[in-house]
Amino acid sequence: MGPSAPLWMSVLYDIMCMATLIVGVAMLVKGTVRRLYSLVAVIAVPLFFLNNFHTIARVGVDPFAYWQQSLIEGQWWAWLSLALFLYIVWYWGWLVQRIGGQKEGQAWWKRQRWIWVVLAAAAPVIVYGVQSLDESVVSSVRTYEPSQGRSANEPPGRIFFLYSHPFARDSYIVEADGPHVRNVVTLEAVGVSQLSRGSSTKELLLWSDYTGRHIYRLNRDTWTLVDQEAVSIPLSFASLEGEWEIRSLNQDVNTHKLEVRKGGKLLFSKRLPPYILQVLRVEPHFYVFADVMEKEHGVLYVLDQRGSVVKEIPLPTSFARSMAVFHGRLVIATKPRLTIVDPHSWQVAYWDMGREETQFDQLYVKGDTLWVSYVQRGQSGWLALNDQFKVMEKHELPSVYWEARFHGDYVYALFEPKEGNKEDHAGEMNIFHLRTGQLAAEFTVPKQKHNLQTFQVMEEIQ
Repeated sequence: MGPSAPLWMSVLYDIMCMATLIVGVAMLVKGTVRRLYSLVAVIAVPLFFLNNFHTIARVGVDPFAYWQQSLIEGQWWAWLSLALFLYIVWYWGWLVQRIGGQKEGQAWWKRQRWIWVVLAAAAPVIVYGVQSLDESVVSSVRTYEPSQGRSANEPPGRIFFLYSHPFARDSYIVEADGPHVRNVVTLEAVGVSQLSRGSSTKELLLWSDYTGRHIYRLNRDTWTLVDQEAVSIPLSFASLEGEWEIRSLNQDVNTHKLEVRKGGKLLFSKRLPPYILQVLRVEPHFYVFADVMEKEHGVLYVLDQRGSVVKEIPLPTSFARSMAVFHGRLVIATKPRLTIVDPHSWQVAYWDMGREETQFDQLYVKGDTLWVSYVQRGQSGWLALNDQFKVMEKHELPSVYWEARFHGDYVYALFEPKEGNKEDHAGEMNIFHLRTGQLAAEFTVPKQKHNLQTFQVMEEIQ
């Protein structure tokens, strides 16, 4: 009963529980023999629903997946939920025995009782088996011959486009070498919406920020599964660099749980107010940007290596898209200004372009230059800042890009497909020279069964 589970299953559970409550109360009032069974059933139904708040309180979580994973982890409330449901099923069997008459009912019960014993014993095995269905993530890889007409001037990066749907079991990755498609990979992965680099230059990290199911690590050379981890709670942030793994889990509507691991071992777990958008590790601190969306401002938490809050800095800026250290200062790409924090004095400065609707996007430190991409009303672009945050270069695009990435000496900008191409293509990719702003390559992004979610640029495989 994950995201693709039919609605009638949930409705069936509700009808069964409500019917149990009504019949149980009726049996109590009637004064049937062994009232205790009916009393337990009347108590079990509301307790079963109350117990399920463990899943309901988690926004965007698949309730069955969360219960399923909690059962495997040995969470007491998940096992209590299973016990209550099995008792409700048993209670109906007992009612059949009573209604069918003592003699007939006992004969029926003797024939059926072992079914309930087997079900109770097999439940954990069944749950574990269902949980393991996703072991084979890559179901097919269509490989295309490398293009012989590749120009030496074409950008060297490999582009990976991710396509998915939150309620569909299959997702897709299209690997392209500029305009040339190399592989089309089909994944048996539900609703993955984010794609980033893994701990190795040959690994891709895939996860979801709205459905919550698994975190996948794929070898992008062999298209084999390196690792997968079940996470029933959606993530708002995930990063894997070397031996460091950082993730933020959407615990509930009021709390996110920040987990930091080193070498696979949990270093600390910290609960913070949502919505955690960015986390950056710079010895000896972890910088955590949380967005207070309803108030359109943010908070920067500075944590030590044990997860204790060293500093909490309220900020009038919001919607952090990227964080970087530039000449000893922490720079956050926020809206409507860049946020600049001095980690020695904790003084905060801001830099803007004089337009309120500006959303700064990606940060890229290259030598003594900070490159910043931005989106404004009706246009977008990127600019270069020196160590005094003075503009050295500025390149404007006549329209708003959908998503952009810096890579090497190039800027990869993905645009919505043009009006005449919306039925045939998923988007328009333009690749510009970083310093000159000249167009190096352009091509249309192929369509797949589901919508294009994001893209990532990585180095050539040697």
